[in-house]
Amino acid sequence: MDFRAVRQEVAEFCHYIYEKGYTQASGGNLSCRVPGTELVAIKKTAVNMRVMTDADVLIVDMEGNVVYGDGKPSKEAGFHLGVLKLRPEMNAFIHCHPNYSIALANNNIELPFTSVTARKVVGHVPFIESAPAGSEDLRRYVIDAFRDHPESKGILMKEHGVCAVGPSLEAAYNVVDLIEQTAKQACIQVQVAVNRDKFRELFQV
Repeated sequence: MDFRAVRQEVAEFCHYIYEKGYTQASGGNLSCRVPGTELVAIKKTAVNMRVMTDADVLIVDMEGNVVYGDGKPSKEAGFHLGVLKLRPEMNAFIHCHPNYSIALANNNIELPFTSVTARKVVGHVPFIESAPAGSEDLRRYVIDAFRDHPESKGILMKEHGVCAVGPSLEAAYNVVDLIEQTAKQACIQVQVAVNRDKFRELFQV
């Protein structure tokens, strides 16, 4: 079977994530189902998303065994595959490290809604506790969060970023984008709120 198209798509969205500043160094990982199969395309471990190529995307079965490509899959493959098993209507999974989302999670704050778009598209975004990268605890926390909140398309992770799902990589990317931009808007809104009188004085509004 020719996996070129799906591997190129994963690499392309890795570039998008890095270029938006939603991850750093070799952090973060993406995966998606291979259409018409029980296989998943997933980012190889320890590769910077900015320089990803299709050769850095592995094909694994639902147990994480590599069936095509060279190297080791992301150390977070466990929660990718666990959530994709749990949510069969979703075909793609993105994990990355956006700044404002991490700041909210680290302060025990679920994603607030600053726009009707975020409320409609993203829905409830809870946070999970911190755990070491690649650990069984982190795998369990992520899977449990998507199980306990079946309406959720994304979660915040203390000290660790964001996870998002979608029927396609583009849809999952849109969830990540909305989560991080909503987190940023919330932080700006707080800054404006505590300085409301100064804004009115300076700008006469």
